[in-house]
Amino acid sequence: MKILLASSSLVAEPTLHALRTSRHEILGCLTGVDAARGRGQEFSENDFARLAKSVGLPVFKPANSPELHQLLIDLNPDVVVTISYGSLIKQRELEIPRYGWLNVHFSLLPRWRGASPVQRAIAAGDSLTGVTVFKLDRGLDTGPIFTSVKHSLMGDETTTTLLSDLASLAPTALLDALSLIEEGHVPIPQSNDGACLAPKITKEEGRIDWTRSNVEIERSMPAFNPWPTAWTTFLGQRVSIYSSKLSTLDLEPGQCRINSGFFVGCGVGSLEVLEIKPEGKRKMTALEWARGLRQQSDMKFE
Repeated sequence: MKILLASSSLVAEPTLHALRTSRHEILGCLTGVDAARGRGQEFSENDFARLAKSVGLPVFKPANSPELHQLLIDLNPDVVVTISYGSLIKQRELEIPRYGWLNVHFSLLPRWRGASPVQRAIAAGDSLTGVTVFKLDRGLDTGPIFTSVKHSLMGDETTTTLLSDLASLAPTALLDALSLIEEGHVPIPQSNDGACLAPKITKEEGRIDWTRSNVEIERSMPAFNPWPTAWTTFLGQRVSIYSSKLSTLDLEPGQCRINSGFFVGCGVGSLEVLEIKPEGKRKMTALEWARGLRQQSDMKFE
C-alpha cells in the first residue's frame, strides 16, 4: 500500500520507523510549513521534518488546501496516515486517496475527542486509555474505527511519559488497521456515548484554582507537565508546581503552612507541595524555597 505520513510531532517517530520496515511504501511525509521558533523567532522546520529527511524521505509542506489537493493528485497515495498533524483537512482532500485518511489518535474513542486527549485523561484521573485508528471524516474525531489498543494508567504518568507509551503502541494499531483495509473490512461507526471534548491546552489553564479539590489540583500537575505546568502566583511572581501529594491538613484555599513539609489549602483538603520552580530560578523542593523567604508566616498563593 502506498502511504503518505502526516505529522508535525516526534510522537510519530515509532510509526515512521515501523512503516519504513513494513511491506508498505512510504511516498513521503506531510508536515506544517516552517515557523518562527525559539527565542530568536527564526523560521525553521519542525523536528518531524528533520527526522523524515534524516532517513531519506521526501518532505512536503503544503501551505493551503489547493497546494495539498494538487500534491495528493500528483502522488496518488492509497491512504494518508495522520498522527498529531495539527491541520484540518477539507472533504475534497479526504476523498482523493483510494482508502481515505486514517488518524492515529491517543485515546480510546469516543472518550476524548480533540487536540489534547493525553492531558485530559490524566487530569480526569482515567484508569484506561489507548490508541485508536479511525477513518477521518468532517467531524472532530468522529469517524468510524478500524482498530484500538488499550493501555492502563498507573497514576504516576506525566503527559511526557504517557505520550511516549502511546506513541510506542501506535505502530501496532496502525499496521493492523492497514491489514484490515487490504482484507476488505469496513470500519465500525463510532458511538457518541461517553464522548468528551479535549480542547487544546492554554497557558492560562495551567493556573491553579485553589478553591478546587486537592484531588483535581494534584492531577493537573502531571497533566500539564511539561507545558504549561501547573502554576500559581506568590507576591506577584509565578511559581510552577511539579509534584505534590494529598493531605488532610485544615487550611483555607491558597493558605500556606510550613512544618514538616510545605502545605497549601484547597477547596477540599490540602496538598503537601513537593517540587516547585519559582519564576527565573531553578527547580527545588518547596521547603527549600519557602525557608529561603523572608516571609514565612501568613503566606498565601493567589
